[in-house]
Amino acid sequence: MKKLCCGLAFLCALGLVLPADAQIRMGLIGGLNLANVSVNPNEEPEPSNLTTFGVGGVLHINLADNLALQFEPMYLRKGAKQKGSFTDPDLGNFSAEAKTKVDYIEVPVMLKVAFGASMTGPYVMAGPMVGFLLSAKQTGSISFAGVEQEIDEDIKDQITNIDFGLGFGAGLSFPAGNNSLFVEGRYALGLTNINDDPEDAQTEVKTREIQILAGVIFQLGK
Repeated sequence: MKKLCCGLAFLCALGLVLPADAQIRMGLIGGLNLANVSVNPNEEPEPSNLTTFGVGGVLHINLADNLALQFEPMYLRKGAKQKGSFTDPDLGNFSAEAKTKVDYIEVPVMLKVAFGASMTGPYVMAGPMVGFLLSAKQTGSISFAGVEQEIDEDIKDQITNIDFGLGFGAGLSFPAGNNSLFVEGRYALGLTNINDDPEDAQTEVKTREIQILAGVIFQLGK
């Protein structure tokens, strides 16, 4: 809650320092999120990509002809999946498949540099991303001696409430009447160890995502 209040205070302060003639637009964004995690120390089998999604809004603030600040609060699902066969001294051979799904309200704050008109043409972007945890579940199955057991576990208490990272990407914006459409690709690098499991405190888990997004930015007023 303290970090959320700090974020709101930052937004209020931003409104005081923005140029008086800054152009503000709003829009929508959504798309695919190819989510994964890095685990240290490494574990077997290695986690693989989980195809998820994100959807939210856009607050686009033009700072100069080719420079803009873009806030993109969105609902975003992160996570990973694992599948493999294992041997246990007590249980013998068994196989397991699991998906970890972690839902956030994520707020990227991206600085955009355009190569062309301010709302048309290619651009690059980078900036911090802060995720606020909503829920976390692990689903899947374990097969042992021909018997399959389903897994459906709430693991929210094993995940930290905040995931902080950096995003880097590029995109293409093009006009649609008075509005602007865009498509972009982005790589999100999690910097926070999101593992909060007291029984496995030595393991470090950080999020990784490749995002393929599209959206529209609306012209406000005339």
